[in-house]
Amino acid sequence: AIGSRLIKMGLEYEEDYRNSNIVILNSCTVTDTADKKVMKYVKSIRRLKEERNIFFIFTGCLAQTDGDKISGIEGIDLVIDNKLKHKVPEVIKSFLENRFLDIKSIKPSRKGRFEFEPDSFLGRTRAFLKIQDGCNRMCSFCKVPFARGGSISLEYDEVIRRFKKLLELGYKEIVITGVNITSYYWNGYTLKDVIRGMVSLDGEFRVRLSSIMPDEFDVSILEFVKDGKLSPHLHISLQSGSDYIIKLMRRNYTSKDVVEIADVARKYYDGFGFSGDVIVGFPEESEKHFNETIDTVKKIGFFRLHIFPFSPRRGTVASVMDNQVPYEIKKERERILFDVVKGLSVEFKKKFLGKDIRIIPEEYVDGGVYGYADNYLRVFSRDISLKRNEFSYVKVSEINEEDPTTVIA
Repeated sequence: AIGSRLIKMGLEYEEDYRNSNIVILNSCTVTDTADKKVMKYVKSIRRLKEERNIFFIFTGCLAQTDGDKISGIEGIDLVIDNKLKHKVPEVIKSFLENRFLDIKSIKPSRKGRFEFEPDSFLGRTRAFLKIQDGCNRMCSFCKVPFARGGSISLEYDEVIRRFKKLLELGYKEIVITGVNITSYYWNGYTLKDVIRGMVSLDGEFRVRLSSIMPDEFDVSILEFVKDGKLSPHLHISLQSGSDYIIKLMRRNYTSKDVVEIADVARKYYDGFGFSGDVIVGFPEESEKHFNETIDTVKKIGFFRLHIFPFSPRRGTVASVMDNQVPYEIKKERERILFDVVKGLSVEFKKKFLGKDIRIIPEEYVDGGVYGYADNYLRVFSRDISLKRNEFSYVKVSEINEEDPTTVIA
C-alpha cells in the first residue's frame, strides 16, 4: 500500500532495497524471530548508509511497541509508529520537496488505519483488501494488541466500494485481510454480510479469507463456497491442539470446536484446503499435550502449516510462566510436526490426481507457470500458453512428494 502510493508520487519501486535511495522498513514483532530478522535488515541498511546517502524510515509494529529503543539506533533517520504508518508517503513528499521534516505536523487522520486504499500490488495478480485492524483479545503469548490497538472495522459501504474498485482494476482474486477479520462489525454488519455483499456481485472472481479465529468464525459463511466465488480454503489460527494449552493461551475454543469447523467445510467442498498456525513448546506443554496437537492437526487435515517454536514476548503473560520448555525440545517438536504435515499434504494432493482443477496462473518460469487453485493448492503447469491472471483449468498429472504444497499439471 505504501509502495503503490509512492509510485503515484513519481518514485520508482526497486525490487532490491540495496539499490534504493529511500528505504522503508515495515517491521513485524509477532515473534522473537521476527524481531531478529528486522534487526538484521537494520544492520544491513546501516552498512549501506556508510557507502552512500540513504533516507531510512522505520515503521510498523516494532516501531509501535519499542519506539524509544528503535529511535536510539544510529542510522535510522525517522521512526514512525504503526498508527501513523499511513503518513509515510506524506513525510517522504515533504522531505523531497523541502529537504526537511516537519515531524510535529504528522497526526493521525480520522480514517487512520484504513487510510491506505491500494490499487496496485507491485506486479502481483492477487489483491488484498483490509477490512479490520487491531485486536480486543489478550492472548497470553501475543504482543499484537500492544502494537495495533483495539479492534476497528472499515465501514461496510466503503468495504464494498473498495472491493468493486479492485474488480474493475482486473484482479481475479481478492484476499480479505485484517488482524482478526472474524471480529468485523460495523453498524450491525458482520463478516458474513461482507462476504455476501462481495459474492453477489457479477463477474468471475474469487474471494479468499485470511486467518480466522475459530471461536468467532460463523460457519454459515461457508455456504457461499457453493457458488464458486468464496474460495474453499481456510487459514485457521489454531496455535495448539491441546485443550489444556489452549486455555493457558487464553483462547476461547477447544480442539473439538476447530475440528467441527473443518468437518462442516468439507461438506460444502470435498477438496477443501486447510492451512494454519501452531505454536510448539508453549510453557507447560508436555509430551502428552504435544501429541494432542498432532492428533488435532491430523483430524483437521492441514496440508500447509506455519509452525512456530514458542518465543517469549516481553510484557506478555506467557513470558513469565513457569515450566518453560527447553529450546532443544521445541525444535524437535517443530521437526516432528513438520513431518506430520508433510505426510498429510501428500495424502491431500493425491485426491486431485487425474482431476481438472481451476487455477489463476501467476508466475512464469522455465518450462511452465505456477498458480494457485481455489483451495490454495499450488500448481505447476507445463502449459506456457496459459494467460496470467486468467482463470484456467488444468489436469493434475503428478505430485512431488518433496514439495509439500505443489502438484504438477
